[in-house]
Amino acid sequence: MLKMVTLPIRKFLNGFGYEIVKLQDSLTSVKVGNWLHKLNIQTILDIGSNEGQFIHTIIKTLPGKKIYAFEPIASCYQNLLLNTKGMNVTAYHCGLSDMNGESVINVSDNLVSSSILGMKDLHKRLYPESEYTKQERITLRRLDDVFDGKQLEPGILIKIDVQGYEEKVLAGGGKVIAQASAIICETSFAPLYDGQWLFGDVYHYFIQDGYRFIGFADQSLSKITGAPLYGDAIFVKNELCNSIFQS
Repeated sequence: MLKMVTLPIRKFLNGFGYEIVKLQDSLTSVKVGNWLHKLNIQTILDIGSNEGQFIHTIIKTLPGKKIYAFEPIASCYQNLLLNTKGMNVTAYHCGLSDMNGESVINVSDNLVSSSILGMKDLHKRLYPESEYTKQERITLRRLDDVFDGKQLEPGILIKIDVQGYEEKVLAGGGKVIAQASAIICETSFAPLYDGQWLFGDVYHYFIQDGYRFIGFADQSLSKITGAPLYGDAIFVKNELCNSIFQS
């Protein structure tokens, strides 16, 4: 799969104590650590699923869990369906936001860089291959509306990778997201997209919502200066933190 996806995921799961081995078809097999299992994860929400790369990683480490995946770009969604066929995955062909409706997403040839938001010059300088090449009309839904009247099995892990659109996703999904035991959210330290939340904004949102920031699964550095640029931040519900640090 794409380098910008596989490397952060590999580092993320290494942080859980998992060893990732790249296979010919870009899927992964893993050696399982144990702290994530202490959270008794039963349900996984993959927000910004792309073609299902994260699902193919996490399903090897947490088999048999119910997974809900969200992907707005048509070509990625079709590959997501193919790549998760026969798995316990329910896929939604939509993006998540603070409203129900339609929008236009800017599509990059490097599909994982696609975003509703405009791209900053810094992003273009660092990743010229990620510049937008077209636009696509997509459906948007509020996460809380998607699961309105539905009961998610407790023990929820949420992964959010939405290329700067975190604020809108969280605004439309507060009730569901507050049920999560753990959240992994890609966050930036410098703006790569117009109007995006940075790490501090995401941090304050989750801290105020009863979570503890326990560290980064990975950090990617600027190719220009070597400074930290973005990373996958891990947040765990306050009342569950003591258990994950106990032997």
